[in-house]
Amino acid sequence: MADVLTVSGSSGHVISITVDGSQAYTLAQAYASAVGAAASGGSLFSVEGDGVAVPAAGGSAVNQYIAGSGGFYTFPSGYDHFLSDTTSSLFIDATAATSAQTLSTLVGTGGTVFLSGSESGTFVAGGGNNIFLGSGAGTYSIATGSGNDSLFAGSGATSIAAGTGRNIINLGAGSDSVLSSGTDRITTGTGNATITLTGSTSTIYGGSGSLVVDDTAGTNTSLAGGTGSSLIFGGTNAFYMLIGVSTVQSGQGDTITASANATVTGAAGTNFMGIGSASLLFIGGAGMETVHSGSGTSTVFGVNGSNITYFGSGVVIAGAGNETLNGSGSTTGFTAFVANGGSNGNISIAGGTGADTLVAGTGNQTLDGGSGAANIFTIAANATLSAASITISDFGSASGNLVALYGYGANQVSSALATATTSGGNTTITLADSTKVTFTDVSTLKSTSFLGS
Repeated sequence: MADVLTVSGSSGHVISITVDGSQAYTLAQAYASAVGAAASGGSLFSVEGDGVAVPAAGGSAVNQYIAGSGGFYTFPSGYDHFLSDTTSSLFIDATAATSAQTLSTLVGTGGTVFLSGSESGTFVAGGGNNIFLGSGAGTYSIATGSGNDSLFAGSGATSIAAGTGRNIINLGAGSDSVLSSGTDRITTGTGNATITLTGSTSTIYGGSGSLVVDDTAGTNTSLAGGTGSSLIFGGTNAFYMLIGVSTVQSGQGDTITASANATVTGAAGTNFMGIGSASLLFIGGAGMETVHSGSGTSTVFGVNGSNITYFGSGVVIAGAGNETLNGSGSTTGFTAFVANGGSNGNISIAGGTGADTLVAGTGNQTLDGGSGAANIFTIAANATLSAASITISDFGSASGNLVALYGYGANQVSSALATATTSGGNTTITLADSTKVTFTDVSTLKSTSFLGS
């Protein structure tokens, strides 16, 4: 939605500027306030022209040049403010500006090409399709309307608020920030970059500098990370391809690939693919998730409501609540823990074809070691918090499956076997802390089924 802003002009005239977009309007208001304050204090020098025979600046607190029509303009020497309400296109050349200058530019909806020098400043375009070419190390604030803009930062710190159009944004060597409200293509550079996304279907290309992306209000974002580190607050149905060390928090339905060390937390509905030997820390959210951890060290945590399909050789941990951790597709062995403590829940853990170690914990739990290599099912007295209910659903499916009991006192295996009962082809034993262990489809349980017996 466009708003009209008034700015003090020459000889008491008032110039009306149409500005589209809240960020552009805020920056335009700052321009108008500075000019208005100078006019009220008698320290405004303002002239209007067509860029030819520009009078010398008056040496006032604010020296403003007003372009009355479209065309080519050189930012006049000695002036620090440039204003135009024309609906025609403008070309403004400020390449002669020095690092000692601060320039403020406010233009309307005609579309403007602005070439910067070494100065600092602000550039506000109320609308149209605009091009900003930064070149120096000055600090700049840039805001545009709903057109399709091309914005190139210089080597200094640059703040960009692009409108709702399809924008091309290139960042440089400075500490840059971007508020992206449209469908944008953003390329970062060697500097540190912070990007906030509120639009849809934007693409980000990371550079060698560090990258922080707030995608929580964005949708369908694509990000190809660079060699710098990345911190991403995930969006909805995004695709993140990460090369540098990365952390992703709180996404929804995101697809993530990582070839360097990665931490992924609160990732509801995420598909993760680790590449190579990088390490992974993954904390799932509620819903379906898939994790391929690669060959590096990995630790995967579930939370209440997690349903994680896991491929890898790391450590998988089920927390409190109702969870499913499915490693049946893994061909290398992994270790899975049911956490000790918290509220009781219903936990299901399935191993793959490798040699897995499944460690029981609190609550109701079903452990399936998977077919193939032999597995170890570990039950410790201090881990179950007493009276746990454990079902080992495939104990007889792999030759060499063993149960390891810890902390249940002398003769713990013989004591457990003495409690064995069989019903419906299943055998149940009761341990000293009242934990019950049921072996599905096992009618005869022997001491040789226990490790170290």
